[in-house]
Amino acid sequence: MTSLKNVLEEIVVVEVQEQIKHLSPAAREAINLSEVAAFALNRLPVLYASTSRGWLQQRKRAHNELQHQIVSAVQQALLGVKRDPLRKSTKIAASKVETPAHILARLQKLLSKSALQWQDVPQAFQEALTLVSHTPEYASLSINDRHRLRDIKGYLHRKESHQHEHRDWHNNIELPNPELTSYILSASYFLTNVLEDLAKQEIKNQLTHMANVLPRKVGIDDVCAYVLNRLPALYATTEQGVIWQTQKAKEQLSSQIESTVIQSLMTLGKTPRRLADPIPLLKFEDECEQAISELRLIFQREDITWRNIAPLAEYAIEHERQGMTYWRQQWRMLGQIYSEMYLRPGDAELSLSHNSEGEVLIVRAHTKEAFGWLADNPKNLGISTLRLFPAVAEIELYGFFLDFSINYTREEMAADGII
Repeated sequence: MTSLKNVLEEIVVVEVQEQIKHLSPAAREAINLSEVAAFALNRLPVLYASTSRGWLQQRKRAHNELQHQIVSAVQQALLGVKRDPLRKSTKIAASKVETPAHILARLQKLLSKSALQWQDVPQAFQEALTLVSHTPEYASLSINDRHRLRDIKGYLHRKESHQHEHRDWHNNIELPNPELTSYILSASYFLTNVLEDLAKQEIKNQLTHMANVLPRKVGIDDVCAYVLNRLPALYATTEQGVIWQTQKAKEQLSSQIESTVIQSLMTLGKTPRRLADPIPLLKFEDECEQAISELRLIFQREDITWRNIAPLAEYAIEHERQGMTYWRQQWRMLGQIYSEMYLRPGDAELSLSHNSEGEVLIVRAHTKEAFGWLADNPKNLGISTLRLFPAVAEIELYGFFLDFSINYTREEMAADGII
């Protein structure tokens, strides 16, 4: 997790939404929010923050000093993106820019809870599974309708028992949560400032050379915010845009990045260290980690992560809706295989698929260490797999850094003597 954010991202996105809401539905549909925001952000000052105090100060500065500039930049962006040659290029892969906020927004929609927070996801997921259980009463209803039916039945039960509660069950009104709104807003766009990664790389390089001369240890997020606030913004929304902006940064800003990093390390290294809270949005990342830990315990799967919980939830709910409850046992068995591979939580992800030969166990390693261990020990993986899934015809191992898989076939398993 990183406590680093350009506060202007949210402010610009809100301004874009404000300016386009008066357009016709067709005109709004034609506008790419991410492209417009990136165009505007690249023409505005940069206001990064790494602490709660810095976040509030930068927001105050944006509203007090940059409001007219922001409005103008968005107006230019709404016209400028139409002439942007990168507009029809390949979008940045979701895996590169997707955040827990994007996943929470997806879960809110899936579970029909617009104010859902990470801390409530485990309970909401289990409630959804209960609601979609294959019963005649609920068989043809959506999750939202089932929530409504459950609320109505609860209301009638309380009414009959003369236990009235003062709440609006029909509208299910939630109290506003500004921080949650801000967090979820970040899920409405996909963009990246390529200088963030370049700055972090340079900071790590310089720290190895300057560690012994710095008066005190400095936080990478603090240094990064200091550096980025002294460099121009280089946002991109496409793969081609990332390549182009990165090349531009290396050709035109390399010396400036290096000197600014050194300056920031020396400056912050001399500044007395003060306890500071991270940016407000980071608390949702902490809640995300806790929720994922709870879900791993509930479903006995150490391979559950924030990246895969949404598709896993969709899979479970759909199977539960159709009365195919075998998925629960399947998950436990996959979890058992995972635990026998001596992998840390989240190091890899297991799933079952089918091909013409039969069942296939797919293993996606998220770290090079996990990939290396699994690639070096196919026999161990094969033994655990065949004990629980004897019909598996092949095991496919993928690494995040490879565009192909390493396969362990049934013939190879037989040759190794495990069949």
